Amino acid sequence: MNYVIILAAGFGTRIKNLTIPKQYYEINGIPIIMYTVKKFMDLNCFDYVYLTVDANYKDLMTELLEKHIENYEQIKLVEGGKERIDSICNVIEFIENNNDVSDEDIIVVQDGVRPFVSNEIILNSIECAKKHGTCATSSPVNDTIFQSEDGDTVDNIPVRSTLFCGQSPDAFNLKNFIDMINGLSDEQKRSITGTSDICLFYNVPIKMIKGSNLNFKITTDADLKIAELLLKDMEF
Repeated sequence: MNYVIILAAGFGTRIKNLTIPKQYYEINGIPIIMYTVKKFMDLNCFDYVYLTVDANYKDLMTELLEKHIENYEQIKLVEGGKERIDSICNVIEFIENNNDVSDEDIIVVQDGVRPFVSNEIILNSIECAKKHGTCATSSPVNDTIFQSEDGDTVDNIPVRSTLFCGQSPDAFNLKNFIDMINGLSDEQKRSITGTSDICLFYNVPIKMIKGSNLNFKITTDADLKIAELLLKDMEF
């Protein structure tokens, strides 16, 4: 079976002009998070869909799902945590308490404010995880990267061909992912910023698949403007 976690419990701070969490910002009258949710629901390849949400926005999220998403009853809302890893852990605990996990099950983890992920990327991530047990979506870095300890002078310029931007989705064999999550110390959890970096604590190889420059996470004011332009003529 295929599971997906869509992370939508955060409060982004880098977009300065919003008074609500960016996932609820409407473009063409539809909140960003609904574009992402619909992308995964329309694929009809997930047996379980989990959407993390801040407790204060649970009622709003429920209303939005009822309004915009067919078969919204399939989606389980799970209260998110303070950090990304906390939200993931909450869903994993929910799965363990409510599901019988098999050796072949796959779990996909997706950013809620990454609405331009393609069907191809999602399906490739599932197939990659089935074959290799892990999958990280990535895109080659286009710009020269400066490394600086003080933010004032350049200490090093890494070889660009060895650098990749991490995107989502990430995907994993679910049983192995549960074991890795449950084995993390509190200190290790606090150091995790993504999802695939969990594997590094266990020396588990992370297989990469090709992402897309369009598969960006809406993080800044500039990202939001680009998203508005891309969604302007897009059918929901």
